Amino acid sequence: MSLRKNLRDIFNSAKPSESRQLACALTFCGGFIDAYTYIQRGHTLSAGQTGNVIFFSSALADHNIPGMINRASTFIAFSLGLLLVGLFHKYVKSQYWRVFCLFPILVICAVVGFLPKSVPNYYIVPAIAFGLAVQNASFSKIEGMGYNNVFTTGNLKKSVVAWSAFFFGADKSQHTAAVNYMMLTISFAVGAIVSALLQKIWVLKTIWFAVVFLAAINFVYLLALKTNNKFNFKNE
Repeated sequence: MSLRKNLRDIFNSAKPSESRQLACALTFCGGFIDAYTYIQRGHTLSAGQTGNVIFFSSALADHNIPGMINRASTFIAFSLGLLLVGLFHKYVKSQYWRVFCLFPILVICAVVGFLPKSVPNYYIVPAIAFGLAVQNASFSKIEGMGYNNVFTTGNLKKSVVAWSAFFFGADKSQHTAAVNYMMLTISFAVGAIVSALLQKIWVLKTIWFAVVFLAAINFVYLLALKTNNKFNFKNE
């Protein structure tokens, strides 16, 4: 599928924020950034809080105070990011508000690329987790269905359940859901793989690729809003 067709589909969508292409692009970035923090920043997942609970438990058992602080602060920062989006959207009733909600992760990733390895991870990973939480809560639907763009367990589950209903339950209505969630799972995995490979070359600076990806996504989304005459303050 060509880039031009993907862009056309986003621009022609009645709800650009829910387009399949935008969702997959954001999920790619989620996998990219999560792989970065795990490999470069103390084996902590910036978005996968289930893993961080396990890592916190392990650090606690080993009396690893920095590891405990890193995981606990990441968990708290992610929760605060989700809370912020709810408060922000309460006062800004528009698709336009999502444009601003990608700014935190853009700025945070740009700054992190400049920071040396000596900066404690419990300063860096929670900040990234906060930005990813804002991204995740802001873009939470793909073609009307709920999804996560910064971790993939839920997407994988929904994909398998939908494929099972489609093949074994003869529920043809599940085909779209099955395809969407499968593509999201693949996008996350590809993002993580690309990030891991680039880190072999760029190391800490790899995070700047995420900045470029996210900036491009935000720009396309903004153009889509303008093209679809949604650049206003009416509720979506």
